[in-house]
Amino acid sequence: MSFLTPLYLAGIIAVGLPILLHLVRHQPKNVLFFSSLRFLEHKPPQTNRRNKIEHWLLLSLRVLAVILLVTAFARPFFKNSDLELTTAEPAKQTILLIDTSSSMRRESLWNQAIQTAEQILKENAQNKISIYTFDTSLHPIKPLQTSQQTPELPLTELHRERIQRLSPGWHATDLGQALIELAALLQQQAISDPTGTSLQNCTIELITDFQEGSQIASLADFSWPESLQVRLHPIQTPQTSNAGLQLLAFEKTQPTVRILNASDSKQEQFSVAYEWRPGEPELTQQIYVPRGQSRVLRLPALDSNLPTPLIKLSGDDHPFDNTLHIQPLKTESRTIVHYGIPAENSIESPDYFVKRAFPSTPERKIEFLTVDPASPQVLVGTANMDLMILSRELSGDEIQQVDEFLKQGGVALLSLNDQSSTHSLKSLLSLSKEQDTATEIEPAEVNGYALLTNIDFEHKLFQMFQAPEYSDFTKLKFWRYQKLSLPDSLSHQVLARFDHKDPALVSIPRGAGRLIVSTFGWTPRESQFALSTKFVPIMNAILNLKTEFDASRTQFLVGQKVKLPDPVQTIQISTPSEPQIQLVAGVQDFSETVQPGLYQITTEDRSETTHQFAVNLDINESKTAPMPVEQLEALGVKLIQTDQATEKEMNSADIQRQALVRELEQKQKLWRWLILGALALLGLETLLAKWFADKTPATRKA
Repeated sequence: MSFLTPLYLAGIIAVGLPILLHLVRHQPKNVLFFSSLRFLEHKPPQTNRRNKIEHWLLLSLRVLAVILLVTAFARPFFKNSDLELTTAEPAKQTILLIDTSSSMRRESLWNQAIQTAEQILKENAQNKISIYTFDTSLHPIKPLQTSQQTPELPLTELHRERIQRLSPGWHATDLGQALIELAALLQQQAISDPTGTSLQNCTIELITDFQEGSQIASLADFSWPESLQVRLHPIQTPQTSNAGLQLLAFEKTQPTVRILNASDSKQEQFSVAYEWRPGEPELTQQIYVPRGQSRVLRLPALDSNLPTPLIKLSGDDHPFDNTLHIQPLKTESRTIVHYGIPAENSIESPDYFVKRAFPSTPERKIEFLTVDPASPQVLVGTANMDLMILSRELSGDEIQQVDEFLKQGGVALLSLNDQSSTHSLKSLLSLSKEQDTATEIEPAEVNGYALLTNIDFEHKLFQMFQAPEYSDFTKLKFWRYQKLSLPDSLSHQVLARFDHKDPALVSIPRGAGRLIVSTFGWTPRESQFALSTKFVPIMNAILNLKTEFDASRTQFLVGQKVKLPDPVQTIQISTPSEPQIQLVAGVQDFSETVQPGLYQITTEDRSETTHQFAVNLDINESKTAPMPVEQLEALGVKLIQTDQATEKEMNSADIQRQALVRELEQKQKLWRWLILGALALLGLETLLAKWFADKTPATRKA
């Protein structure tokens, strides 16, 4: 038998109380009056000093009742096979979390990280070991146990080999996301632990340079587990001077860069130059950047006939972030055809607003063509068109041309600004007789004005308005529109409605393309749409529905996804480390931007380079000064010092034993039976005491 609260057994000394009471000699209670003592012989009184226990049975019952009560307060229980108790310390788990971001490429940092990891493995050889690395995300090297298993044997050498194969990459540092993902994995593992102490037996050993550029803001929205602690192993280098480069703009042939100097840097004078040949800087410029600050520098214009050079920074101790790869902007040509009435500076014409919604920029050149009904046929083909806008009734030849454009994968916007467009819509939809009968288009009865409701913010047309500060459409009023009713047998998607009823914007697939139908016009006499801040973004979103590939974008960061051109053939990509990566047709994203440099996209026939772009480091990696530890603690992470033993390591065995003991004692509840036994003994003692009192004579000798 064991006891949950054994200190209560000290109450066993209360057993002496009934024994003491039995030894006390009681004086006679009854007095007998006698007539005379003169004839009695006088004798001196004889005193007997030995007190004797007269009722051993009563004493035994009372002592036994006291013992039962004391034992009940001590909460006894029996060890059995229902729940096996163990006093051995549970297996501990050590999770190595190693920083492999680009800032770890600085001199001697990685060697320090490997040595620290090997030392941790040596000190925790008997623990279960898990190994993870992180940069912008968490990467498992030796993942956690997915279920409770027998603790594995020490595999220190195998773990050391795994660590030796690691190396730092070129990604940025998102420490907050890595800690959140790892804590979530540990919480999932703890669900299978019946005692709820699994997290108390885990320690995250964090090896990082803990630089200011680390992203930790995501921890503010995460509730860190109270019992999970992190031991921080900060890695530092004696050479603290570091500066980095960032491309801000590349207008025509003249780049503008930003030079950022770390807050603990000892250098403040730097040089920036072009480099066409390795080790030969040209057009060098000097710049002064105070520590902890940045400066913007406009570099000399480049000759468009020469190859694009590198931009090199010199003057600091660490060269990992001193190279900037640049790629000149490629002006993209976009062709938009509007079947409508030429504006002639009249705001009552849809053409007046729609041609101003697509301005040309350095990144794209817009060719806007308005086709009047009286104009001769000027459109020869549809292959090079990007968008068709229809705001008037179409002729038979025009309908055929638009239909061919849609079948080839094009996007067309049809405005039902009046009932004259009804025939064009039905002709483009190629409706059957039953569908044509079920399709109804008529002017809607508007009481004052109508508002947009039921907007599909998941669709590409409205995704840019998802944030609460942009999702308010209540100030956009519509004076009139056409009530459109389409049959259910016709595939279509309603993107927005008027006052929760009639469709306002409808997307209808046609062949490989898409027909966007607006049941309203955008001139001021019809609505406020063209005068609102929503007009230009929505129009340009319709222009980009045909392809998400942005040929004008040539600068990316390491780890960013790159949208690929519409793959009609197999695409090949040349990277700084791989001469050729072949992607199958249908792939829309390229995510292997793992190294700074120039990347080239070509089609299968290799006739010419379709697109070329540059990849560079995140400028936050240049902020190499150590971050204050208090910032991480303020976000809830439980940190301990490197040489400090965790409190849970010292108390985890006791906590587990107490939990098991408490569960077993509550399951048996022996104290209830002990109290019932004590009450039964006290009842029996009361009856016996009364019986003995009745048999005692009225007087006894003095």
